Amino acid sequence: MEVGAKAETHALLAGRVCAAMLLSGAALLVVGVMLPPAAEHSDAMVVVLAGVAFAVGAALWWTRTTRQSALGFAALVGTTLITATLYEAGDSGSADDVQIVYLWVCLFAFYFFSMRHALAQLAAVGVAYAAVLTATAAPETILPSWLTTIGTLLVAGLVITRLRGSLEQSVGELARSARMDSLTGVLNRRALTERATLEFARARRQHTPTSVIQIDVDRFKALNDSFGHPTGDQVLQVIARALDSQTRPTDAVARVGGDEFAVLLPATSALEATEIANRLRAATEYDLDLGGVPAAISVGVATADGPPTARFEQLWAAADAAMYDAKRSGGDRVRCAPVLTAAAPAGA
Repeated sequence: MEVGAKAETHALLAGRVCAAMLLSGAALLVVGVMLPPAAEHSDAMVVVLAGVAFAVGAALWWTRTTRQSALGFAALVGTTLITATLYEAGDSGSADDVQIVYLWVCLFAFYFFSMRHALAQLAAVGVAYAAVLTATAAPETILPSWLTTIGTLLVAGLVITRLRGSLEQSVGELARSARMDSLTGVLNRRALTERATLEFARARRQHTPTSVIQIDVDRFKALNDSFGHPTGDQVLQVIARALDSQTRPTDAVARVGGDEFAVLLPATSALEATEIANRLRAATEYDLDLGGVPAAISVGVATADGPPTARFEQLWAAADAAMYDAKRSGGDRVRCAPVLTAAAPAGA
C-alpha cells in the first residue's frame, strides 16, 4: 500500500509539472509575440498555439490526471506546439529562443517516464525538429543544428535519469533507516505502530484475529553490569536474529525499547500465537547458549479475536502485562493474556 501511495504521488506530481510547463510555455509565447522581432510567418498563429498550450495545461491542472498515457500525449502536444512555433518564427531571432523549450519536454520525460518512454519522446522531438529545420533552415546548417540540439537533449536526459536514480536510492535508504533499529536491524517502534495500523484495518475487513508478542530480556541490567555493554548489545542482536528467523514474512518484528521486543502476528489465533511464542523462546535460548551468554527472555502473548475491537495500544498493553507476569513468575517462560473479543474488550 505504501508503494502504491508513492507511485500515485509521483504520478500526480508529474501531471502538475506537465501542466505548469504548458501554462508557462503559453505565457512565454504571448510575451514573445509582444516583443521584437516579429515572427516570419504569423504572429497570430503563435498566439493560437499559445492558446492551445494554455488549454491543455489548464485541463491537466484541473483534472489532476495521473495516467501515464495522458501525460505522454501531453508531452507530444508540447513537442508539436514547440515545433509549430519554430516554423512560424522562421529565420527570425525568436526561433533560437523557442528551440530551447524542447529541453523542457526531455527533462520532464526522462524524470517522470521510463527510459523506453523517454527515448520515444526524444525520438519524437528529433523527428519534429528535423522537419522544421528542413522547412526553415539553410541545407548546410540542418545536420549540425540537429546533432547539436538532439545530442544536448539526450545528454541532459541521461543526466536527469542518473540523478533521479541516486535521489530515489537516497530517499529509500533514509526511509528504511527511519523505520529500522540500527543495532539489531529489525523494525523500530514507529514502524511497528504504522504496520499495526494497516494490519488492524485489514483484520476488521477480513474478520481475522490479530496477536502481539511482547518480549523482555531477564535481568538485562545485571548482565550489562557483569559482562559489559558490548555483550549486552550482542545479546540483543542474537535475540533479534532468532525472532526474525522464526517468524513468517507477514509478521513484524521490532525492538520497542532498550531490551524489549515486540512481534505483530496478523491473522493469528491465540493458540497459534502461544505456539509461536514458545518456539521463539526456545530458539532464543538455544542461540544464546551457543554464544555462551547466560541470558533468557520472558514472553507475553495477547490476541484480539476478529474482528478486533481493541486498538493496537490496548493489545500491546495486554501482551506487556502478560510478559511482566512471566517475569514475576521467575522469567524464562511464556504467559498469555485473556483473548480480547467484541464481547470482552480490553480492560474487561
